[in-house]
Amino acid sequence: NRWMDNQEVCQQLNISPRTLQTLRDNGTLAYSHINHKVFYRSEDVLRIVKPVKGKLADKAV
Repeated sequence: NRWMDNQEVCQQLNISPRTLQTLRDNGTLAYSHINHKVFYRSEDVLRIVKPVKGKLADKAV
């Protein structure tokens, strides 16, 4: 199990830090605090890749 930080997740999903915060706030993406830093399991990030990209595509139309 690999852990990803905010920057890695934003790059992977091609989203802003604010959008990442929203995904945390609304429960879409699970996360853990480790030493006052937020981390995400890579499998959790991969699980939401399609839904997030689909929503972003819908907004672009």
